[in-house]
Amino acid sequence: MPPYDPLAVGVVLVGDDGTVAEADAEARRLLGLDLSGAVAPRWTQLGLSESVHEPPAGRGTLVSRNAPDEGLRWFVLSRRPLRLAGEPVYVFSLADVTPLVADLDKYRGFFTNAVEGIFQSTPGGRFLDVNPALAAILGYDGPADMITALSDLRAELYVDPADRDRLLERLSIDGKVTGLETRFYRKDRTVKWISQAARLVRDEAGEPRYIEGLNIDITARKRAEEAYNDILERYRSIVTGSIDGVILCDASGAIVTANPESERIFGRKQADLAGAGIAGLIADDDGRREAALAALAEGGRFRGELTGIGPDGRTVPLEVSASGFPHKDGPHHSVWIVRDVADRKQAEGVLRESEEKFRRTFDQSPIGASILSLDYRFLRVNDALCRITGYAASELQGKSMLAVTHPDDVAETVRYAERLMAGEFDRYEIDKRYVRLDGEIVWVHLSVRLIRDVAGRPLYLMPMVQDVTERVRAEGEMRELLAEKESLRLNLEAIFRAIPDAIVVVDTRMRVIKTNRALTDVCFVGDIKTGPGGQQVVAGACRRGCFAALRETLATQKPVVEYRVECLGQNPGRVVVINSMPLTGEAGAFVGAVLIIRDITRLADLERRLTDLHSHRGIIGKSKPMRDIYPMLDQLGEVDTTVLVTGESGTGKELVAEAVHYGGPRAKKPFIRVNCSALSDELLGSELFGHVRGAFTGAIRDKVGRFEAAQGGTILLDEIGDVSPRLQLGLLRVLETKEFERVGEAKTRKADVRVIAATNVDLPERIRAGLFRADLYYRLKVVQVHLPPLRDRAEDIPLLSEHFLRHFAANFGKTITRLSEEVMGILMDYAWPGNVRELKYAMEHACVVCPEGEIMAVHLPRELLSPAPPAVAATVGRPWRGGLTRQAIDGALRQAAGNRAQAARLLGVDRRTLYRNMARLGVG
Repeated sequence: MPPYDPLAVGVVLVGDDGTVAEADAEARRLLGLDLSGAVAPRWTQLGLSESVHEPPAGRGTLVSRNAPDEGLRWFVLSRRPLRLAGEPVYVFSLADVTPLVADLDKYRGFFTNAVEGIFQSTPGGRFLDVNPALAAILGYDGPADMITALSDLRAELYVDPADRDRLLERLSIDGKVTGLETRFYRKDRTVKWISQAARLVRDEAGEPRYIEGLNIDITARKRAEEAYNDILERYRSIVTGSIDGVILCDASGAIVTANPESERIFGRKQADLAGAGIAGLIADDDGRREAALAALAEGGRFRGELTGIGPDGRTVPLEVSASGFPHKDGPHHSVWIVRDVADRKQAEGVLRESEEKFRRTFDQSPIGASILSLDYRFLRVNDALCRITGYAASELQGKSMLAVTHPDDVAETVRYAERLMAGEFDRYEIDKRYVRLDGEIVWVHLSVRLIRDVAGRPLYLMPMVQDVTERVRAEGEMRELLAEKESLRLNLEAIFRAIPDAIVVVDTRMRVIKTNRALTDVCFVGDIKTGPGGQQVVAGACRRGCFAALRETLATQKPVVEYRVECLGQNPGRVVVINSMPLTGEAGAFVGAVLIIRDITRLADLERRLTDLHSHRGIIGKSKPMRDIYPMLDQLGEVDTTVLVTGESGTGKELVAEAVHYGGPRAKKPFIRVNCSALSDELLGSELFGHVRGAFTGAIRDKVGRFEAAQGGTILLDEIGDVSPRLQLGLLRVLETKEFERVGEAKTRKADVRVIAATNVDLPERIRAGLFRADLYYRLKVVQVHLPPLRDRAEDIPLLSEHFLRHFAANFGKTITRLSEEVMGILMDYAWPGNVRELKYAMEHACVVCPEGEIMAVHLPRELLSPAPPAVAATVGRPWRGGLTRQAIDGALRQAAGNRAQAARLLGVDRRTLYRNMARLGVG
């Protein structure tokens, strides 16, 4: 039934107990109800609802009822409660909507199974319902998934949100939209092209109710259009950018279109080309244009050369290719491809001229030239080749090149030619032999190039031949001379290598040219390497002191003979004798120098043994006081005990400590020196035992003390007499228990250290003054070694002077031979208050001042030449317990020349005690 036909409604009155009390005629008809019986039917028996209380009052419900003779029927059922005579009753209204349900099923089937997307939305554009096809097009799992996922259609569905606004605007104005093409986002954010058709549905009052519409997927069509447009654009680009003129003509020869190159070739704009036509652009020289048109009409193609006509009547040589094609609107059209070949024609003329020049050059060249076929036969030869081979040109024509090649060279010639034609290289050059017509053999240098056509196919071979017979003979003679020279060089090399002395050859700029193998054996200098400036230098630990002789030879061009040097590199103690000789070239010019180094270490060892009779472990002296000390040093090296070394300042107490350490089992362990007089109590305690972070102001990190650093080795406590009583106690504990703590730390650490103490003060006197602990003194004085002052061992002065002389002369790179007798007398007469240290520095001063040769009196320090009279020792009283006196302090300062540390030692007190008493007494 049509949806706008009126529906008949039946009414049924039912009591509260479910008994049907009354029904109108329509209800009886719809339900087949018979109320004439004695027993009234029950409401639940009618199959509409299971209770008189359903459906809810005032609401209509779609229900179905299966009538035995009519099948399934659909009804809209509604209920309204009433009260009659105080009793509750219910009025049920029902209408048969079975035809409407059937129509709805048809619509739902169409909606669900349609292959195009169908939607229904609110007037504002929000989806109310979509069919499965639209959900599938946009990649959703189903209509429900799509409606739920899209909360903001403008931003989430439309690629261009303005498309949705245009759709709604046109619907509000026109009421419908067709063919609106837009882009939708799929669920995975890919894009689909959609063609939309929609209409706005209004109610009876004209108000918008909903929008319904159709969405068709046109993505494939859009892609095809894009591909077509792309192809069309490419075609246009190709035609527009073509280096050839492209002209499209209709069947009458009128020009439909032409590209820019056509305009350039003919010198006319496209409109002028269209007006001229093919007849106005192509000249009919000798009927060639008409022949071209006839060929095009008959066979559909033409290719050849024609003449173009410019606007001023000038002619242009053209290469033309034309072809016809069927046209949808009628007769065949044609495409003309024209190329301006004026430049090519000009180039061909130049080429012909070049070919003529080449022929003349080829024929007149002094170098033999020929053109060979690919099977090595002469196609063309010049006069120079005829002279080389002894054949006439007519005799070589058609003859194989292999026929004039020496039989021993044929295989190599063929091999190179085959590789050339295989493309391994563009040309090759070899020396080979030709056999002339008269049988003479000539050497030639052959340079062969392969000539190819424009397609890269081999055309012919072009050999160039030079007679090099004289050169080959000269090279043979040169090889013999070189072989003889090489033999001489090898002999000289053998002699050079066999010489046991090290040899270094340098040029005038001190760059190393050559060395022999003995250089490494004698000098241990490593390899010759190239320095940063390009010069070659001797690598390794060598300080190149022996190169002083080499530099002198380069400067003076004179030899240096028997220059003795002691090596100071990685192998000290090696002694060599240097001879440096000038090197001259073939014309007698000075070109460098030769350094010869002879190892005389064994001879020097013999000399040193004689000297060692007067020294011991680096301590030099042959006097009786020194010779009495040497056996004790040997004994101390074998035992691990505490040693106290005493003596005046500068007598060599540190050397004795080193001799004891390096002569014993601790020699490979650390040897640590501490100057106890150079630090305050706080710093000395930290220096000896270490400290932890925050132990005192400035202690920003943990520090390892000297005792810990000397673990397993030896520590030398120099100037032990200046240590404060508080630190003396700490030292006593280390000596007694071999334990100590870092400053600011409670952890006890072990000290496996041998202690050697040294002092230049009278420790027993300091003990009597209460400034030094007796128990520490006796613990240190297990073995005491007392060094005599230099004035008490004057016979050692010559030995010490000679030793220091050799040491400083080598360090300064000077040739200083000896001390003069006058100088030796001065040294022997001097009192040496600074002892050996003063003698050492006096010799250093002399070696600095003396340029070369012998040290004279003028080279000595001034105080040795005019020594000051001995100072009158001030009477320094022994300090008493009440403190020092002003007189004692003044006298000590005068005797020490203002040196407060030395004055404190003279007074037998430490510096802090001296400073405290100076402040108390007001001594400046």
